[in-house]
Amino acid sequence: MTITGYASAINPIGKANGTNLWKLHSTRGYRFSSIFTYNNPLAFGRSVFMGYHLRRPRKHIGPLQVVCMDYPRPELENTVNFLEAAYLSSSFRTSPRPNKPLQVVIVGAGLAGLSTAKYLADAGHMPILLEARDVLGGKVAAWKDNDGDWYETGLHIFFGAYPNMQNLFGELGINDRLQWKEHSMIFAMPSKPGEFSRFDFPEVLPAPLNGIWAILKNNEMLTWSEKVQFAIGLLPAMIGGQAYVEAQDGLTVKEWMRKQGIPDRVTDEVFIAMSKALNFINPDELSMQCILIALNRFLQEKHGSKMAFLDGNPPERLCMPIVDHIQSLGGQVQLNSRIQKIELNNDKTAKCLILGNGNKIEGDAYVFATPVDILKLLIPEDWKELPYFRRLAKLVGVPVINVHIW
Repeated sequence: MTITGYASAINPIGKANGTNLWKLHSTRGYRFSSIFTYNNPLAFGRSVFMGYHLRRPRKHIGPLQVVCMDYPRPELENTVNFLEAAYLSSSFRTSPRPNKPLQVVIVGAGLAGLSTAKYLADAGHMPILLEARDVLGGKVAAWKDNDGDWYETGLHIFFGAYPNMQNLFGELGINDRLQWKEHSMIFAMPSKPGEFSRFDFPEVLPAPLNGIWAILKNNEMLTWSEKVQFAIGLLPAMIGGQAYVEAQDGLTVKEWMRKQGIPDRVTDEVFIAMSKALNFINPDELSMQCILIALNRFLQEKHGSKMAFLDGNPPERLCMPIVDHIQSLGGQVQLNSRIQKIELNNDKTAKCLILGNGNKIEGDAYVFATPVDILKLLIPEDWKELPYFRRLAKLVGVPVINVHIW
């Protein structure tokens, strides 16, 4: 798909290190999530970034032309993981209808809470989804500023290796809202500020050959000896599959790399970025199991590492279709409904949830789809000594802050 629009204004909003920062406003309402930094915005002929092309007509002085180019949607439906995910989600719709639908109260309207409510509604139950804030999405929430531009909680990538997420888009009929990009992974090089290194996956090769080719062709980040050591380290994961991957949970990324004889330089150059992207923590804290799950999928599925971006802000373009689906089946979604307390029965089972405004919400079952730190604040005293909840003390949330630069 190619969309052409015209910018109505390019407004200078400040300077950083002597470089003007410019904010692009589109007359067509398209979303541009990139940073525009030009010393002279009228002097450039063409610049390419993030799959978007900017062109200035040279023959006359006119508005900045913006051409958004997407790559075709890859063929994901025939992969084993996608078929398994599709079968699982279809089972909710095709299962026998319950004689008495359960009223299930779900706390947290992030993607976990929204999808839980969606599939419960598909199965014939009555979900009540409660969100403390006035915005949907949780970690993919976004806010609009006074100019009508959206600020998101980070950059959200939808990989081909996400079968459940891709299947959800298909069920909602919004596959066209994913903008697929070229099959490449581009890393900033810490040792060479301002320079980038590419891992390009050729379309003509199947997995894992396309991934092996991408690694072999990259000479800026990995030496040949490092490539060989890394490949040898990955062989057990590719051959042993999930059993091997799960067995690595006790090792951090840095420990696993050292065990394979891979220099710390590779961890610093490549896997700091991957660790931060996956769990927002460093390689000396993140379990290697997390990295291997991703790498295994990327190497075994041709389009697993292919990336797509949503064509607009997540609350409107992704979350609202889920809400519409839930409500069409009789479910409820309530914003500004912060949980104050979990009230218990005499036998210490959950009786109801008390909201900040004093209202009580009762259900046949309760689901918490919130960050673990929020749940730990709400656990009743009578539950804290139960083995299940005591184990939560070992789980710690990761604080994350995103800085948006225009």
